[in-house]
Amino acid sequence: MPSSADLAAWAGAVGTWAALGAAVHGARAAFHMIRVERDRDREQERRRQADQASSVAVWVGRPFGVGNRPDRLATSVALRRESFFPDIYLVNGSRLPVYEVGIFVWVDFSARPIRWQNRVILPPTHEPMLASAFVEAAPDVAPVMEHVVGVSVAFRDAEGTHWQRTRDGSLREIDTDDVHQRTGVADGDGFVQPQELEDVHIPGRQA
Repeated sequence: MPSSADLAAWAGAVGTWAALGAAVHGARAAFHMIRVERDRDREQERRRQADQASSVAVWVGRPFGVGNRPDRLATSVALRRESFFPDIYLVNGSRLPVYEVGIFVWVDFSARPIRWQNRVILPPTHEPMLASAFVEAAPDVAPVMEHVVGVSVAFRDAEGTHWQRTRDGSLREIDTDDVHQRTGVADGDGFVQPQELEDVHIPGRQA
């Protein structure tokens, strides 16, 4: 039969292990809470950084007729053409300007986007602005615009982070250390190198 000294030693060992287990459990719980808080802080920072970027958008809008363009006296021919071909709209709904703005159009005859416009700065806009209108396009630009099916925009926010709004409307943060991201246009899971407008050849159109 164990002596009282043995029982005391055993009880002390059990107490020690129990205390150690509680300490380990407490440390794990504390580490988990720290990790949760850190992840939460990262998510809040990501949302804060994306706050301005989420207010910048570009899209293809179908034309609207003279009623919506009181400043424009269009001919019947222009109206007929305007009924079929798209215009491009741009908006910066944030309170600060964005910089290094690049607009890229996607066309139905090429898998590569076309560099359409470069803007040094885009100030806040109270409403969507017409970035490009078919009826105002130069003769060498209008034929390309007839084939526009999508549009993307790249820009730098006020804090220096680079973003792209893809043709499907999603927002992508750009890693400028990656040459493919820095020079390409985001599409799907990858990036596509754009082509310059002056290099575009429309199939079936004589030079």
